[in-house]
Amino acid sequence: MTKTHLLPRALIYVLVICSCTIEVNQPVETTPLPTASATTNMPLTQIPITWAHLNLTGQLVYISSVRQGDITVSNIQKLDLITGGITTIFSAPDVWIYYATISPDAKWLVMSYAPPSPSNSSSNRALYIMPLDATTPPQLLLTPPTLDDHYTQAEWSPDGKYIYYVHYNSQNRLKGLLDPVYDISRMRYPDNQSEKISENSLWPRLSSDSSKLVYVSIDPVSGSTDPGSGKNRLVWANSDGSNAEDVTLSGPVALDIIDAPIFLPGGQSILFSAPEPTQAYQPNWFEKLMGIQVAKAHSIPSDWWSVPITGGIPTRFTNLQTINLFASISPDEQHIASVSREGLFVMDLDGSNLSQLIADPGVHGTVSWIP
Repeated sequence: MTKTHLLPRALIYVLVICSCTIEVNQPVETTPLPTASATTNMPLTQIPITWAHLNLTGQLVYISSVRQGDITVSNIQKLDLITGGITTIFSAPDVWIYYATISPDAKWLVMSYAPPSPSNSSSNRALYIMPLDATTPPQLLLTPPTLDDHYTQAEWSPDGKYIYYVHYNSQNRLKGLLDPVYDISRMRYPDNQSEKISENSLWPRLSSDSSKLVYVSIDPVSGSTDPGSGKNRLVWANSDGSNAEDVTLSGPVALDIIDAPIFLPGGQSILFSAPEPTQAYQPNWFEKLMGIQVAKAHSIPSDWWSVPITGGIPTRFTNLQTINLFASISPDEQHIASVSREGLFVMDLDGSNLSQLIADPGVHGTVSWIP
């Protein structure tokens, strides 16, 4: 795995604003365009199986974008871990796909999708659903109530009963914060009845038995006009959002920027990404003077860490120093797959035996490991 060195502070500032997993001010419309199409799962390429010694099975569904001339083509692709074949499930030119999740029965795909917006028109980022076998193109799943409302970070509960997602309104910002206010809701599937279950929160993931929810909470505002600390807090709760408890991180390492948590098998420990404290963004004099807090997420070189849900000293799993980390547990609960800026890799449950599967700088967003 290519090691990513610490970027200069000014460049980190730009990356954090422009390259977060949840991005702001990139409008999308609520209906797919003819230029975006489902495929028939035809093989795209065949890659060498360099991971044969790991005896991996199943398939990895991930997002990869590539620049072609003046446009960006976003693809949802599937890697067969037994054959090494890569197929394209969905391809869309001049768009961006932010997030994808697969139903527990591996029949449906839900994505946060950004088709190109017609000129002089307002639009939304919404949730779309399509068959995983790509027999039909994406259809709108959840309609945003206004042009300023957007949906992203959709996660299917393992029992198939709910789709969890993050909502934000691009006009709803607290003073001094660049990011809007995020909240987590869940939608009963297929009834499409939604309920909000957590405010000032994002990155929802469920335990394998669907009983517990883990997410990242942003420190609440200390007053009606002043922003809070802006630190990320790791929280777990019942699947309906009740009985929420902070996961207190102790020890000499202060991890204030936390992303992409997921329960490890058994549901008693949480894997999450975070940068080393020395790489945490420090506001400059102007930002301090103006009370501005820079959005902190996903674009600072980070690594995987774990901690028990009862709290404690985090254990560092990797030494990658890379960005865009997002993980998925194998169906047999023996391995962890992860995306990064360098592509796809896999490791054991304790972070050992790290192996790269695909070298692709266009990989981003999410990965789902299905049988």
